[in-house]
Amino acid sequence: MAGATVTLASFAGCAGDGDSGGEGTDSETVAGGDGDTVEMDGFQVPSENVVAQGDLDDAQAIPELTLIVNPPDAQPDDHETSMFVSEEIAKLGIDTTVETMTWPSQSSTVWDGTDWDMTFWQMVGRPSRLDPDEFSVQMGHSSFQEGYNYYFWEDDEYDEKVMAQREELDQAAREELVKETQRIFHERGPSTFLMYPDKTIPWNSERWEGVVELNGMGAVNMLTFSNIEPTGDRTDLNIAYDQELQALNPFDQSGEIDMIQHRMIWDRLAWPDESALPAPRLAEEFNWKDDTTLEVPIKQGHTFHDGEDLTAEDVKYSYDIHRNYSTYFSGPVEPVNEITVVDDYTVEFSFDYHYAPFPMAAMGRIAIIPKHKWTDIIENRMDVDNPMLYQEDTPLGSGPMEFVHWKPSEEVRLERFDDHFDPVAYEARNSRIIPSVQTMLTQLENGTLDMLANYRGDKDVLQDRVEQNDSLSMASTTTVGFKQISYNNDRPPFHIDGFRRAMNHRFDKETIVNDIYSGWGSIAPNSLVSSALDSWHNDELERYEFSLQAAANELIEAGFVWDESDGMLYMPADKTEVGN
Repeated sequence: MAGATVTLASFAGCAGDGDSGGEGTDSETVAGGDGDTVEMDGFQVPSENVVAQGDLDDAQAIPELTLIVNPPDAQPDDHETSMFVSEEIAKLGIDTTVETMTWPSQSSTVWDGTDWDMTFWQMVGRPSRLDPDEFSVQMGHSSFQEGYNYYFWEDDEYDEKVMAQREELDQAAREELVKETQRIFHERGPSTFLMYPDKTIPWNSERWEGVVELNGMGAVNMLTFSNIEPTGDRTDLNIAYDQELQALNPFDQSGEIDMIQHRMIWDRLAWPDESALPAPRLAEEFNWKDDTTLEVPIKQGHTFHDGEDLTAEDVKYSYDIHRNYSTYFSGPVEPVNEITVVDDYTVEFSFDYHYAPFPMAAMGRIAIIPKHKWTDIIENRMDVDNPMLYQEDTPLGSGPMEFVHWKPSEEVRLERFDDHFDPVAYEARNSRIIPSVQTMLTQLENGTLDMLANYRGDKDVLQDRVEQNDSLSMASTTTVGFKQISYNNDRPPFHIDGFRRAMNHRFDKETIVNDIYSGWGSIAPNSLVSSALDSWHNDELERYEFSLQAAANELIEAGFVWDESDGMLYMPADKTEVGN
């Protein structure tokens, strides 16, 4: 809790002493005119914004605000950041607390629920996110409030601009529209962004060659697992994750370890090339017949792992599942109004409008499934309402690797599919679940593991260990993912734009990124588009100043008031409910 000593000052336009650590100076101007000001703890407000307790309505009170984050033993830097930010927010006269939750509990509370205030949240880099459309639309457009727009944010201007970029034919014009959406999000969006993290991946370079460091994603990507080769007689590629697999389902996208399996079991029509642009994969080419019609011929003679031919009927069926059910991939196929089987190896997509991101947003994400198997599952065996919730005993795809086993909390094993059009150069890949950072490092050093596919420990320690071992290499890449603290916009006082802007001024991003995260990432404006995407990122966005006075000024201009007896913050009387 942050109370305040309230003192009437007879001068105007002069801030208090401010916080230590580089906050605003005493030249800061107090919002609200040239009348008397009241000295709070580190900032000033106009006297009319300090109110006797008897004149305040109970509805104006701000309840204790809780920030959810993973436990310190799981995410030490995220937890330290949350504690730091919570204390800084409290200085405005707000009761705050930090609550730790495991990732499954946090996901359930935030993603599936509404009973939360603030949450630490991270989005990771994936191939489809190399085009800014996925994040920009699904995390910003108001129609996605049952999905990635989990903070219930609505902005009509943003909705208009973000849909316009989808339809724009000219690349330069589309980039400008994307930059305009970033400006809107930066000024009145639902979250405060901290950083675009570096993805830091170590591997045994003495034993393996062909690792591809993909811009915006890092070294763990489908190109690496497609191209990597043993330098000797090693036959199994052993990689490690610290989190459990959630699902092995072609319609699901629960987590990164799931997707690493997903991309090798099931083929896609497209995936990124080394320039991070969409390139044909199962597709032979992308043939835009006109602005709203895309013809896609697929490779002939390819089969599923059970030997059945893969045809255009399987492609159409795979996409229709996402059109007919609500899945993680339904958004990217929403603009599709018809899918036509032209012949055994050609499909045609017709769109309601020109959908520029389709090759990356949909073709690079949607798994091609065997119609003959899934028709039987859905019609005869499925005991759930949505195929996304159904778990096959033996997932069946056509990708370069076949499913062998999934031992929960231990490993997932995939083996090479020899008949694939792009076969891998190793016999099997074992994805092992190892929660302990120290165990991961030890097993990498002693040769038990070949690669750490995610590493959440101290990156400085990792770098030192790699530099001391001639058999190891490491790649560190700024990703298209980001770390942010999000606000529930359906919960007072976060429904007020000025309150969220005030929050932006309570983040000392220099300290957070350079000290807490030791510089392993890039400081972010409030933008869904990472600085890793040079042509898309709006580099003209000005960072919010870390300043108590600047935060107070946002609150003053939004009509907030402080209790003269204890310095606690209260909402404007006419804005106590969502919708006001």
